[in-house]
Amino acid sequence: MIKDVYFSYLNPESLINLSTQSITVISTNHPDQPLLSTSISKLDAAIKEAEKAVGKTAKEALTGQVFQADSNRDSTFIALRTHIEAGLRRHRNTEYKTACERLYAIIEKHGKDVYKLPYAEQSTVFTALLQELKSGIVHQDVSTINAGGFVDDLDQDQQEFDTVYTKRNEEKAANTSITDRQAIKLLKPELNKFYTLINALYISEQVPDIDKSINEINSIIDRIMASAKRS
Repeated sequence: MIKDVYFSYLNPESLINLSTQSITVISTNHPDQPLLSTSISKLDAAIKEAEKAVGKTAKEALTGQVFQADSNRDSTFIALRTHIEAGLRRHRNTEYKTACERLYAIIEKHGKDVYKLPYAEQSTVFTALLQELKSGIVHQDVSTINAGGFVDDLDQDQQEFDTVYTKRNEEKAANTSITDRQAIKLLKPELNKFYTLINALYISEQVPDIDKSINEINSIIDRIMASAKRS
C-alpha cells in the first residue's frame, strides 16, 4: 500500500515533484493500462495548472540546483567534522589532538547535525561557523590539522548555495500567477485519488506487479518528504 503523505510539509514545488515522479513510475511500469489512464490524465492536468504557482523553469532547473548545492555543502561539512573527529584519537600527536579538541568544541557549539536544519537556518549557521573557523587561534588550529581545504570548500559551497537559492526564490516570485494555496488545493485531491486508485488495484490484484510500483512510489515519498522537512 502507498504510505500516507503528510501534505502539510509540502510546498507546491515538492508536491509537483512528487506527483510527476509518481506518474512516471506508473506510466513506465504499466504503459497503456486502461484502469489508470484516466486518473493519470487528470493528475497531469492538475500538475500543469499547479506549475503556474512556481514557474516551470524554476521547477525544472533551479529546484534541482538548490537541492544539489545543499547536498554539496552537507557533504563538505560532514567531511570536515569526520576529519576533526578522527584527530581526537591521535594520541601520539598532542598538538594535533589538542587542536582537534578545540575545533570539535566549535563544531558542537554550532551543531554537529546542522545539515538537518531547513535551508535558511543552515545558511545562518554555516556562515557563523565559517567566520569562526577563519579567525585567530581557530584558524591556526585549522592549519595544524590540515583542514584548510575543507574550510575553503565549505565556504565555496555556501556561496554557491546562496546564489542558486536566491535565484530560485526570485524566479519563483517572477513566475507566480496563482498562489501556493491554490496550487496545493488543485493538486492534492487529484494525487490522493491517484494513490487511492493504485491501492485499490493492489488489493483487487487487477494490475500485475503493481506492488513493485508501490514500493518505488513509497521510496519517492520518503525522499521528497525528507527534503521538504529541511526546506
